[in-house]
Amino acid sequence: MSLQQTQLVDMGEIHVSTNKMVVFTIPNLGTGVALTIYDYLHQVAGIAHIVLPESALSEAYADELSGKFANLAIPILVEQFTKLGGQKRDSVVRMVGGAQLFNFGGGGGNILNIGARNATAIRAGMSKQGFVIQKADTGGNKGKSVRFMVATGEIFICPIGGKDYLL
Repeated sequence: MSLQQTQLVDMGEIHVSTNKMVVFTIPNLGTGVALTIYDYLHQVAGIAHIVLPESALSEAYADELSGKFANLAIPILVEQFTKLGGQKRDSVVRMVGGAQLFNFGGGGGNILNIGARNATAIRAGMSKQGFVIQKADTGGNKGKSVRFMVATGEIFICPIGGKDYLL
């Protein structure tokens, strides 16, 4: 019998936890990006399931939709993470996803390549917060599932039709 508690992270959701039984799970990650932050010393974990690079929405709508956009989700994730005791100096930041599931032509600079634009926006946003992405598994043309273990900080990735591996 497993004591693990799977906590699904839907598009646009941000979660933080110190509960070692929790496993944050995103079952189907495509162009969206799972941004994770983990403090190994204090065992604080945070995850955001970001789906678009930026929002120009007014503040009136931002609260409801903020987790969907990199420019709004990142400050919220960092704030919730530090409120729970996470420290920047003891943390590792990783991201997974950002696939280009459709070929629209025009190469990597195509405005429709949301996956690459998400990854770029997240790198910039985390840098602005004083963090560096230490590990990333982004790009490609296949969706992935992600499991992020609060107890250990490990991230297991499974490409659609593939086998699990550790990031």
